[in-house]
Amino acid sequence: MYSHLEAPGTATTIAHCKAQDLPIVDRILEPQTIVHFLEFALGQTPLPNGTQPTVVRLTQEELPSIQANFPPGSDGNSIIHRVMARIGSDEDERRLCMIGKNIQFLKTRLWEGVIPMTQQRWQEKQLHKPDHFDFACQHLTAVIAVFQYLNTPSVRNYLRSTFNLIYDHWTEADTLLNHRRAERGEERISVAGLWTTYMAAHFEMMTERAHRWVTVQVNALRTPLLHNLKEHRPLNEDAGPDRLQWRFTDSLHMLLQIAADADYTIMIPMEGFKGYTAPQRTGPKDLHAEDCLRRGKAYHDRLKLLTREYVVRDIRSLNVPGPGGSGHRSSTSGESYHESAMAQIQGQNQLRREMRGAPTEPIPREPWIPSAEKMIKASRETNSDEKFGMAVYRLTYGQTETEWAAFVKKLDAHVSDWGKGQTGSSAIKPHLKLHWFDGKDLGIPEGDIDAAKKHFNSTIKKEEDPQNPRIETRAFFAIDSASYASYTTNSYGPSTSMVIPGDFAGFLLAVDPDFDPEEGIERPDESPEYSGQMRVLGSLIWSDLYSLFSSQTAQLEDFWPLAMEHPNQVYVGPTVPWQLYTWRKQSQMRWELLREVVNYGRRKMGLSVPPRPPVPVRAPESTPTHSPAPPPQQPEMPGADQNNCSASMNATDPPEERSPIDAALRTYMLSEFRRYLRANGQNVQAAMATELLGLQPGEQPDGERMRRLADEEERRQEQRRRDGLPQSDEEREEYQPDCPLQ
Repeated sequence: MYSHLEAPGTATTIAHCKAQDLPIVDRILEPQTIVHFLEFALGQTPLPNGTQPTVVRLTQEELPSIQANFPPGSDGNSIIHRVMARIGSDEDERRLCMIGKNIQFLKTRLWEGVIPMTQQRWQEKQLHKPDHFDFACQHLTAVIAVFQYLNTPSVRNYLRSTFNLIYDHWTEADTLLNHRRAERGEERISVAGLWTTYMAAHFEMMTERAHRWVTVQVNALRTPLLHNLKEHRPLNEDAGPDRLQWRFTDSLHMLLQIAADADYTIMIPMEGFKGYTAPQRTGPKDLHAEDCLRRGKAYHDRLKLLTREYVVRDIRSLNVPGPGGSGHRSSTSGESYHESAMAQIQGQNQLRREMRGAPTEPIPREPWIPSAEKMIKASRETNSDEKFGMAVYRLTYGQTETEWAAFVKKLDAHVSDWGKGQTGSSAIKPHLKLHWFDGKDLGIPEGDIDAAKKHFNSTIKKEEDPQNPRIETRAFFAIDSASYASYTTNSYGPSTSMVIPGDFAGFLLAVDPDFDPEEGIERPDESPEYSGQMRVLGSLIWSDLYSLFSSQTAQLEDFWPLAMEHPNQVYVGPTVPWQLYTWRKQSQMRWELLREVVNYGRRKMGLSVPPRPPVPVRAPESTPTHSPAPPPQQPEMPGADQNNCSASMNATDPPEERSPIDAALRTYMLSEFRRYLRANGQNVQAAMATELLGLQPGEQPDGERMRRLADEEERRQEQRRRDGLPQSDEEREEYQPDCPLQ
């Protein structure tokens, strides 16, 4: 039915292309674009890049002509109906594509100019730290993967064809409108011309914001690496680069490649788009080629030349005697490596200007921000007490007033920590608030989501003006016992240092007020097991949910696939393959321990223990990259050899089924879980982890031995409490486990 796009990817994007676990039908030209275009055509909003052209616009009186008139050959369909059908529908499905949710969701977000992650969220995830460098790089390359998809020849052709077909329909509208304008002696209008102007500005805003975000993060990651490379002094200068120098230069090379791929990939050439005239450009012709592969080859050829020029220039300056020169340094010194890296960076900066021109200043705002600002200003002019934001219901009642006040203070601080990097957000931040409703005062039973939904639909949603909503009606929030605990306890924190701590912060429960469990959703295969509610990290309420709701880009169900594999099923923003891998390993380990707890209980009761499931047969090497990924019990490591890095956690695997890296990873994960269990006083479970650590391949756990270990663990903890020591030696500051994959 749809074109299933094979995406082999490049060295930087292959992990994303292989991680397309959940295929999604993608309308390449997003449907909400037509709504936003009509707002511009009616003079209600500026262009997406923030400019306001002096062109003839539609009038409100002319809009019904587009919505109701049926031109010849239209089969009884209005112009606007025919336009929407071209984007992708049962009437015209020829340009729909199938792409993984990981790429499709980020593409939808970038289409509206919403950055992948605010700076606060980047810091919360600790992506600026060396320990999470690989995670940070995958978040950057995910953006490149989106534009690599949009620059695939078939996708590029589909986008151009969709644009041109819509252009033709607007031309039909021009004929109709200008006939009436001529009768009234009014100036002619070109809706088709407005369409080309709008989309050119849209692509400019979209690519400029995405490219700026990637380059800013690359520069931030590169700065400490350059400093460390320059300042580092190896023990033996004549022995070649040492381990740290290799690490610094490898990381710098990765960032250089990411920046290069961003320079020539994050763009949407408009050659062949009707009504568009390409501007005059300088430099090698292939740098501006429509084909991404040609652009990439021309880019790297030019970068090599410019880098050599800067290297030669630096060498000459080093050999100049006197104060103007720097003198000669050892070729293995930190300064030498630093100068080589700087030559590459300088060449890349020059090439970026040649290829993309000077960066747009000021950078275009995310279009939803000026729209929200305009709505807020208009409403507050008539009513200064107007409220904007999202509703939240208190549905947990067991706290004292003091405890609840402390929770709300912590929640508000987390929720309001957003907006850095989202240009112009400061203008609307003070007006976006959570509006509280106490479920107890409203007679809602504790934890009753359905009752809260009924109240929301019958009161708040009913009172909202659909044309100018103040409180968002696509979703509301509830504070249940789990949400409260996520801010006040460690119950929902990370169980191992292998995952990112920032993905395990406080959350709220988001509820879809329109979800009917009997009817379900239109495409259940694209949001499997969606139940009409999901947990959302507090710091993402405005930057993610509200922004995409406001731009009419997504429903709550569209966020669910990115949350369902989180160990606590929390939406924490766009996901990357390495992130999903660590989540699956943590969830897998939890099930491993839970199974042993259940089996231990069955043995104590004299019941039989069910046999372990057989080891699944591995997929052949020729499995397509777009085939569904294995279930969480057997996760694949992104970007690595499946046969070597699919770490089986089954304690009874035969020796040949567990590679050395599998065994090391299993030991590391179990040790981390044991540390976590001890820290939380779960001594029996910690003893089971100890038992699993000692098992040899093919050996079954021994219930009696686990009982003795549990008793020993209790005695050990009691003695440490008497001695005033922490519960575990692993809790001391010097404890730094070495992950076998780092």
